[in-house]
Order: sequence, then structure tokens, then C-alpha cells
Amino acid sequence: MVELVVVLAVLAVASGIMALNVRPFYNPLQDALSRTEGFVKQVRSKAMATTSAYRITLEGNRLKAAYASTCRSTSFTEDLALQVEIPPEVTVTFTPQGGVPCFNSRGLMVLQNASSHSGDPYYRFTDRQGRQGTLRLLLGGGVVRQ
Repeated sequence: MVELVVVLAVLAVASGIMALNVRPFYNPLQDALSRTEGFVKQVRSKAMATTSAYRITLEGNRLKAAYASTCRSTSFTEDLALQVEIPPEVTVTFTPQGGVPCFNSRGLMVLQNASSHSGDPYYRFTDRQGRQGTLRLLLGGGVVRQ
């Protein structure tokens, strides 16, 4: 019985040391890219599954989804179950500024409030060390990391 307690104590100490050493491998920039990529795909899937239009808005470091019957609707209802928080070590911007991506019931993206923008819209992520990552949104509904 004493041997079992000693083995458990040694394992507890070893796992504690390992947990402290794993923390430096956390990359908030990659975490933000992964969270946003998954969120965009989830919102697109929800739009197709419910045959509704879903738009994504950026408020500070939080992405929110809202739905309506079409992307041209004037009033959207926020979907409280679809939100994602970007890590505080990362700032995020959307280009074109003021633009709002909206997925229609077929999963195609419509860009609202950006009539003069040419090219794909994208989210730009910057961490505290100045490293950047980009997530492009394709009109067909795809997402590309750069």
C-alpha cells in the first residue's frame, strides 16, 4: 500500500512539472485563427441547416452571429448560442472596414455595407509581438488561412 502511495505522489509531481512546461506552447494568434475559422464554418452550417440568413458582427474581440430570413433584411435577431471570444492578447480587424459578412440559406456569402470593396473580405489578427495572421472569407463560403 505504501508503494502505491509513493508511485501516485511521484506521478503527481511529474505531471505538475509537465503542465508548467506545456504552457509556453500556447500561441494566442493560432488560437484566435482556429476559433474564428471554426466559428465562421459553424455559422455557415447553421444558415444552411435552418434555411435562414446569418451575419457575423465583430464587437471588440467578440464575434457574434444574428439571423433573419434573408441577408437583405433590416432586422436581425442575435443568436446567443453562436458567439466566440478572441483571446485578449490578440486584436482583430475586418476588411473592408464596416463590412458585414452574411451567409444565405445556400451557404453563400454576401458582403453587406461594402459596395466599393474589391477582393475577398478578411479578418486580420495581430498579437502583442506584432505577428499577424489572416483569415480570408470566400464568396462560396470557404475560409482560407494565410
